[in-house]
Amino acid sequence: MCELVRVSRWGYAIAVGLFVMCAAGNGKALAQDTPSSDTSASPRERALRDQLKNILQELDELQQKKESEKPEAERPTIIKEKAEPTSPEAATEPASDAKTDFDMSDMSIVSERFQKRSEGMSFSATVPAETQSQPTRTMKESLEAVPGIVLRQANGPRDFSIMIRGLGAKTAFAIRDIKVYEDGISQTQSDGLSRLDIQDPWFMRSTEVIRGASSSLYDNYALGGMVHFRTRRGRDIRGLETFFSGGSFGYQKYGVAIGQETDKFDIAMFGSQMAADGFIQHSNYNTQTINFNVRYKLDDRQNFYFKAITNWLNTKVPTRLTQGQFFGNERQAGGAQTLCTPGTYNGGCANALLLDQSRVDRRTIIGGIYERQIDANTVLTVEADYDLKDIQQSFSQIFENTNPNYKSYADLRHDGRLGTLPLKSYVGFFVNQMEQNGNTFQNLADGFGTKGTLLQNSRGTIFNIGGRFREELEFYPNWILAVGLGFEQSRINVQATNYVPNDIPGPGGPDAGALANRASANRTFSNWAPEGALIWKPSEDRRHWIRASTGYGIPQFANLLRNPITGEPGTNFNLKPQKNLNLEIGTEVSLHPTLFVQVVGFYTFFKDEIITQVISGNNTASVNADSSRYRGVEVFADWRPVSGLRVSGAYTHINAEYINFSDRSAAGFIIRDGKHVPNVPTDILNGKLEYYHVSTGWGAWVEGNYSNSYFLNNNNTFGFPSYVIGNVNVHKNIELSQSSWFRFAKLFIQVDNIADTKYAASGQVITGETHADAAGRQIFYAGYGRAIYGGVTLGLF
Repeated sequence: MCELVRVSRWGYAIAVGLFVMCAAGNGKALAQDTPSSDTSASPRERALRDQLKNILQELDELQQKKESEKPEAERPTIIKEKAEPTSPEAATEPASDAKTDFDMSDMSIVSERFQKRSEGMSFSATVPAETQSQPTRTMKESLEAVPGIVLRQANGPRDFSIMIRGLGAKTAFAIRDIKVYEDGISQTQSDGLSRLDIQDPWFMRSTEVIRGASSSLYDNYALGGMVHFRTRRGRDIRGLETFFSGGSFGYQKYGVAIGQETDKFDIAMFGSQMAADGFIQHSNYNTQTINFNVRYKLDDRQNFYFKAITNWLNTKVPTRLTQGQFFGNERQAGGAQTLCTPGTYNGGCANALLLDQSRVDRRTIIGGIYERQIDANTVLTVEADYDLKDIQQSFSQIFENTNPNYKSYADLRHDGRLGTLPLKSYVGFFVNQMEQNGNTFQNLADGFGTKGTLLQNSRGTIFNIGGRFREELEFYPNWILAVGLGFEQSRINVQATNYVPNDIPGPGGPDAGALANRASANRTFSNWAPEGALIWKPSEDRRHWIRASTGYGIPQFANLLRNPITGEPGTNFNLKPQKNLNLEIGTEVSLHPTLFVQVVGFYTFFKDEIITQVISGNNTASVNADSSRYRGVEVFADWRPVSGLRVSGAYTHINAEYINFSDRSAAGFIIRDGKHVPNVPTDILNGKLEYYHVSTGWGAWVEGNYSNSYFLNNNNTFGFPSYVIGNVNVHKNIELSQSSWFRFAKLFIQVDNIADTKYAASGQVITGETHADAAGRQIFYAGYGRAIYGGVTLGLF
């Protein structure tokens, strides 16, 4: 029967693929618009110019191919002009022989085709200088420059939770409620979990962020938006690069990049090794990452992209500190106040040293993207990948999980017309399936992470399938109406067998390890995600929009295995998917050729948020919090008054409140209406002053980060302390044109937290009605004290 179900699923997926191929054959019925360059021209004139741009680009590629086939002596001399920067972000970068005059975000992942991103969204991207001048240790260091997004330290060196507009704020580890991609391949597994362990900042060229609910385009779990990492291509490397760095608290990192571009291939391969003792006791780590990318031009219309990533992580994990522990010694391992008996299992023990808390995780993603230009206006993209997560994590219990995940999507884009009006159309289908096979053991708290009795084994499957479409119509010159709709059906099937954790005294009492009970769930969810936007682009350097979008996220395996009435193992039949409605109004303008500003106001309604409540004793269950609202403003400014000088800043303000929520405590139900949603920051500010002198290669920057205080418990009696952190960097780029072995050297030295401020890098949602009660919970991870780092990147051959 199971085989029959599996065959039917793949049959359904094949049928979806055939439907897309058939649609491709009739691609002229679909449409997609391209950017206009002359706002005074008629819609027809601009559409013809856009088509001409694509044709000229294709002719240029054909000409280059012909010239490359000639003997070198017969090839004509080509004089290339310096391309003018197309965005404020490009102005401080060294000029390059760019083939295109559009941002990287408007370039196909697979090829160099112009592929304009969707209109009417709050979009930001980091500039290459964020990683070139400081080969960052974590993605947090570069993403702090983007408004609306906050990263918090979690359980590992590169493991950060991500929050966008307050969504994802309650996640204490990894990432939820936000979709993550790298080079077009999803890094989010089918259960909604993403981790940044596998992303090495040194490999990246840029990171793009779409803020606000986006499930119409990115389906399940895109409640907060989407984060897309783009790695450097072979043409960005053109040879061999090596990277060496070291610094405070035993930090050391080594990396290598090999890349080259030919007529047919663009190949980029990265490898890195990173290790450190850590600032906090029991946080030492060792991690290796390999990232391999090949782009192959099959012919003038077809391209294929292959990607393989793998990461090995071995890290110790401290326990979050109480308020007293944090102010007493923020570098301690934590958990010493909890009840622990060495050699004996106790589910309430959180002593990081006795439990030898750690993560030994392996993650591998292998995938490919096929792109075919059906005609001058129609492009088909088909993606498929295999994603395997294999983990062993030791906390109060020891978890062993294996999660094989198959994912695929097919997209069809077309530039066409509705009558005489330019129309940009998109249709896509997707299917993915993840399995889980897990075992949970006692941790005997003997200082070595020794396994005790088996507590639970579980097996589950998540299967998602759906489709989406989007239309963007320029109904009047410079006015665009965008509408989209996504649909997804999800089926979750999970079974868990639980065993007695400890010997039960008395006659006939079961021994530890005896069968206790079984729990299972089989749920199906159907979700729709409509979206609409109105965009006005009076000129190339001005864009104004209003947008209404929706997001959804289905429950996880564990959410469905507890009875919501008793908290005992059972089936949670009442739990619903969480959903949100995002309303925003935004503008981005170049107030001056040197000054770019983006301002966005948003109002998000969150419905049926999935939270965990204590039902009785140690029994917990997942329930839906009825409604809450998140409203705020995002501001970004980029000023470049003179060549090489850049002043930038990103500010985010959020006010998050419960509208209708009955919390549950030992005293009974408590109305939380009007209370602030915990762990959502109110004010975040990043400012940066940087200067790069092109002729000498010297550069430097100074950066400041500010976070206001905010509440961490539902009763709003305990808060996260505010902080201000300053960082400074000096770097030097040396061109070695006279050497046949070395092309360049890039050196940097950086001081983080120059004032050695004691601050909390992250907090988490805690219980406790009074301040004193909440202060005794496990709350904070301390941020690094003053730290000095230095390194060099060498370009060889």
